[in-house]
Amino acid sequence: MKIERYIVGIFQTNTYLLSIEDECILVDPASKPEKMIEILGDRKLLAILLTHGHFDHIKAVDDLSKKYNCPVYLQKEDKELVTDRNQGSVFNLPISATITVKTLDVLEGITEIGPFIFETIYTPGHTKGSVCYKFDKELFTGDTLFKGSAGRTDLPGGSDKDLKSSLRIIKELKDDLNIYPGHEDTSTLEFEKQNNPYLMYI
Repeated sequence: MKIERYIVGIFQTNTYLLSIEDECILVDPASKPEKMIEILGDRKLLAILLTHGHFDHIKAVDDLSKKYNCPVYLQKEDKELVTDRNQGSVFNLPISATITVKTLDVLEGITEIGPFIFETIYTPGHTKGSVCYKFDKELFTGDTLFKGSAGRTDLPGGSDKDLKSSLRIIKELKDDLNIYPGHEDTSTLEFEKQNNPYLMYI
């Protein structure tokens, strides 16, 4: 599986394009749908996976899902969040990105989409519906776990208690995982266990 990272939007969000030959999955298409369409070219977009519902992770969802007629996956706990046009008020932004796609599907456990096989791990804390997606040795953590840090819990729906529980779940995974967070640089779980205080002291 090939993984491409694109940093887009005012909050420098990581959008990941996963591809196996000419079939693809997008994780958190945060912005610039026209750029993603150009990058995809003739390849087939099978699905859009959202790690959570914050506006800085979803801005390109509507355009891409309509063009490629592909499903969008999001935990039900964040469905109200993605339709809230006032999300951006926390950051003094007058209008936030929202999703108008009528069908938002929920994933649990192991899923197979085309040639992709992955696990959805429920990791609330940053939001009520935050998840991580595990493809073999690749873990897409959204805003739950960053290199050297972890997601904030002071936004609506955040919970320090839930985040700590979710980080304990991640800490129990095998060290050989590569970490692909929603912002900033990639890492490995082994490195985070040894250096990230949010994993070291829970």
